[in-house]
Amino acid sequence: MQTLLIATTNGDKMREIAAKFQEGGLADIGLLDLTAYPSYVPPEENGATFAENARIKALAAAAMSGHAALADDSGLTVEALEGAPGIFSARYAGTGHNSAANNAKLLLELAEVPPEKRQAAFCCAIALALPAGRFWLAEAQVEGIILEAPQGSGGFGYDPLFYLPRLGRAMAELSPQEKNRMSHRALALEKAMALLRRL
Repeated sequence: MQTLLIATTNGDKMREIAAKFQEGGLADIGLLDLTAYPSYVPPEENGATFAENARIKALAAAAMSGHAALADDSGLTVEALEGAPGIFSARYAGTGHNSAANNAKLLLELAEVPPEKRQAAFCCAIALALPAGRFWLAEAQVEGIILEAPQGSGGFGYDPLFYLPRLGRAMAELSPQEKNRMSHRALALEKAMALLRRL
């Protein structure tokens, strides 16, 4: 496998994945993202789970490009919100809204929830697909607590609100190297990279 299409236009996500591939000894695989295909229209993510949406994205990108494709679907699940925002994490505050709006809505929804009931998990599903239609899945999650106010300036998305009790820091307070070792995406990527090595 000489080229792998990462089915995203998110530069932050692409940098995390590229760094993980470098560290994992897969630097010989050429990585593309969807900015290489400006006319591509991504499929509707109408799955009911992270895994279903990852599979939809990976299969569509592989069929379109003729390259093996890797797609992830990830997000935040909060126990007090019965698993929300879940698969709608990126558009929790509505289509076209940014991370700041999503974070603000999350804090508003949890305004009356005490610290001991703010358990949450970052979840990630990664699908690896071949143009002929075969695919494989890898999943991981990291558990934490939703803070009452943002902490840290690193990361992106919900990272400033996601507190890791075993480290005593928010995800946004981790260095890029630390995050690339223990985030939900990093853990799922390690499983996906093991699949790639076998292929």
